[in-house]
Amino acid sequence: MYFSTLLAFIAFFTASVVFGQVGTHCGTTADATFSDCQALVDPGTWNSVWAADTNVCHYRNPDAGDSAPAYNTACHGNCCVYFASKTGRKPDREQTRRDAIGLFGCADVSVNKINAMVFTEQAYGVCISNGNGCGDCFDDQDFSGGCSTC
Repeated sequence: MYFSTLLAFIAFFTASVVFGQVGTHCGTTADATFSDCQALVDPGTWNSVWAADTNVCHYRNPDAGDSAPAYNTACHGNCCVYFASKTGRKPDREQTRRDAIGLFGCADVSVNKINAMVFTEQAYGVCISNGNGCGDCFDDQDFSGGCSTC
């Protein structure tokens, strides 16, 4: 009985370490203005400012190795949405917008601030930050592991 309980605990702990990074992470980067982010993801604004993969920035993740490219895909006011992939995938306009909207649960509406990142099982991340978020969004273990396709 004791041995099986110990094995279950080890299995649970190992799974949480390996897969804990997949999902939404609130508070990972510099604050953006939430109302600017709400305006940014309006389809009209989003489509007019969409930069796709033309605005390249770089981040360095000590857990993942050398520096890697990320993209500042869209900005409005004090809100930018960043995209990075572990497999060379390029940002998709509508999927990135939906991923950004999915981060709105991390907002602190009482102070009109948000900062968050989602790391997907498809080995890419989307982050909401201010205009200085490229390195800060993807530079820690929230983005460095946990997906089976990486």
